[in-house]
Amino acid sequence: MDREHPLRASRGRRQLLGAHAAGCTFGELLRTSDRQLFNNHVAEVLVADDLLRRGYEVTTVRRADQPTPDLDVQGRGVDVAVEVYSPWEMQAVDAWLHEVKDMLNFADVPANYRWHVATTRELSIPPDGSEFDPWATAMMLAETRGAVIEEIRRDLDDALDQRRPFASAYGHEGTSLQTRVEVADVTEASLRGPDRFGSFSYPGFSGYSPAGVFAKVVAKTLEKAEQRQATRVDAAARALVVYLGRTQIAQDLVHDAHHQEAKAVLEAALDDGAEPAWFGLDAIAFVVRALPEGMAAIFTVGDDATLTTAQLRALFDPIPPAQRAREIAE
Repeated sequence: MDREHPLRASRGRRQLLGAHAAGCTFGELLRTSDRQLFNNHVAEVLVADDLLRRGYEVTTVRRADQPTPDLDVQGRGVDVAVEVYSPWEMQAVDAWLHEVKDMLNFADVPANYRWHVATTRELSIPPDGSEFDPWATAMMLAETRGAVIEEIRRDLDDALDQRRPFASAYGHEGTSLQTRVEVADVTEASLRGPDRFGSFSYPGFSGYSPAGVFAKVVAKTLEKAEQRQATRVDAAARALVVYLGRTQIAQDLVHDAHHQEAKAVLEAALDDGAEPAWFGLDAIAFVVRALPEGMAAIFTVGDDATLTTAQLRALFDPIPPAQRAREIAE
């Protein structure tokens, strides 16, 4: 079952409206059909809403020909250009799921049918380690999905033209993935239109190492920081906020054992020279959704110079319960 999207709930609508009322705009958020772009803008909305609730003035940065930071944050003694990054190891899996579903649900043939698609991964013996990495399956799908889609489309068109069921398995060349497609109960559609229903299953990610996945998040974050988007506007300070809500590890990292392992991963990266200043940044914050609402950093890296430790805590640390109580009362 798909997880509820942050903007589907009434709280999400309030966050979007509140950010817009403060002067924020989020490009093509309400018009785009690109799921990745949509999710990127959602992360910006969530971060902007949280900073507004903390008492800052927040506006979006006007888009330019070159990539720029997303938010301009001022008040409480700071002037910060904020770039929001939302890594998503499920991007290729999600794209595969929706592409196959659309192909089966919207075939241009007046036929009713039921369908099921299962993409599975054969486990190697002994395990090669990649089986526990959420990005591995995504990479396999990104490399093979085009060819497999064309094979499925060819067989589907042939079967539906003849109004017959079919079942077939498709290997993803050069990988351990296999996709099986079944189409059953094929009948001619009435004048009211076709009646179709289906289900989809794909490889799970049980057994992965949260710290191992976080190591890849850190590596991708440093690649993002290399683009130096936050340096392309005038601001007293610059920060990169990494929203972990679209990863499989956001909930894991709040538990002490996984948190400590992930902290060691981050410290090792810093020891290798990945300090924010190297990328023209004053801080990098890794944030997750907080309860009952808002965001909170699980790790914040800064140099206590342009942005002091107290300022970083005010920007990204969990909001104290007393402050939350005042917000609720207001």
